[in-house]
Amino acid sequence: MSSSSSPHRARLFGVLALLAAVFVSGCSTDSPPQHSERLQKAAGLKTFHVQTTKELWAKTSDQTGRDGPDLELKSTTKELDNGLVQVELTGVDLANYLRILDYMAHGGTDSKNFGKHHSAESIRMYDEIASVLDGITKRPDPKDPPPHVVVDTAYLDAKNKK
Repeated sequence: MSSSSSPHRARLFGVLALLAAVFVSGCSTDSPPQHSERLQKAAGLKTFHVQTTKELWAKTSDQTGRDGPDLELKSTTKELDNGLVQVELTGVDLANYLRILDYMAHGGTDSKNFGKHHSAESIRMYDEIASVLDGITKRPDPKDPPPHVVVDTAYLDAKNKK
């Protein structure tokens, strides 16, 4: 009996090892290849402005009850006349915000359903900020206005009309 159980045991261990490898690899994020470079650019900025809706900022910056990197995120928020808010982030805070967005947009695991996060709001915000950062080729002059992005539905409507 021990000779016939040995191949079964070996197969069982093989299957368990395979499942463990799949599970562990499924827990990682699928960050874009340029993510590290974007973090470096963000950290090098003095300030960065995000103009968006109050709801989108709240949804993408809130860390309560969420798995993933628990990063300090300080910002100054000012209401604008057009119904949007302007969020001012330091370069380090922008890098932390990008880490949060990356986790929520590109596959941090969701412990509630064992799936990966792919939050549409976080994907949108990450992609819009990434587009601005990708366009920065040299450190902005301290006298220049801070780099900024506008993220609202009117912006999407204008993009779709082109």
